[in-house]
Amino acid sequence: MAQTLRVVAGLLLLYISGCYALPEGAEQAVAQSLNIQDYRLIVRGGRGGGVPGIAESEQEQAKNRCGVRYLAGFADVITPGKEAEYAQLEAYATDYNRRMLPHCQKPEK
Repeated sequence: MAQTLRVVAGLLLLYISGCYALPEGAEQAVAQSLNIQDYRLIVRGGRGGGVPGIAESEQEQAKNRCGVRYLAGFADVITPGKEAEYAQLEAYATDYNRRMLPHCQKPEK
């Protein structure tokens, strides 16, 4: 419970500050999410809600099975001058989703 509160407080602080800081890496973030049994994938905010790192043909099934979450500043509109930050968010989300997907897959019956 305490760890969940720390994660929520950290995310809230990032949201309030407007900072787009990322955890040290996707591997560490996936480990933290697994500890709190949060298997959601990162999706792009806005129209369509694409899932970076997941084949387009598998995205709807993956979103339904795993759930979704958003990163501040990662949407379908790129603000001029923020291209590098967006590329960093895109790379992070791609790595995170590829690492998380095997953990939320349920065996077919």
